[in-house]
Amino acid sequence: MASRSQLPASYQFSQLQRELNKMPAAQQRKMRTVVRQVGQSALSDARSRAGSWSRRIPASISMRDYVSPAQGRVGVELRASKSVPHARPYEGISQQGSTSYFRHPVFGNRERWVSQKTRPYLWPAVNGRAPAMRAGIEKAVDDAARECGFR
Repeated sequence: MASRSQLPASYQFSQLQRELNKMPAAQQRKMRTVVRQVGQSALSDARSRAGSWSRRIPASISMRDYVSPAQGRVGVELRASKSVPHARPYEGISQQGSTSYFRHPVFGNRERWVSQKTRPYLWPAVNGRAPAMRAGIEKAVDDAARECGFR
């Protein structure tokens, strides 16, 4: 059998995933707490970016942490609630893809449409912290793997 360092990375990852599946629930909660802490700074930054020009959007922004060893996913997701319909267009998310302008009727008057510039708040908050968030999540996974006996 080949030594561990000679095995392909995909095999090593699947081996790690199998080991993390055996992780006790208490350890999963501990890793979830660390992942939540990593994403908290991006969440507060996104809320402050939107809060400078909107009252409703900051309250609609939430964070969801992913700690699913079975799926091989560990990370965080920021999202704006669908209860605030103007949140997605301001972020620049539309059916046409990511754009820098969006169109809407003036006060519901379908005869008069205007273009308005987007004001991204989620993507810049995450993008600016991506290296630190990635390092924090990798450390949490490494710590959990070591506690499971994976070297």
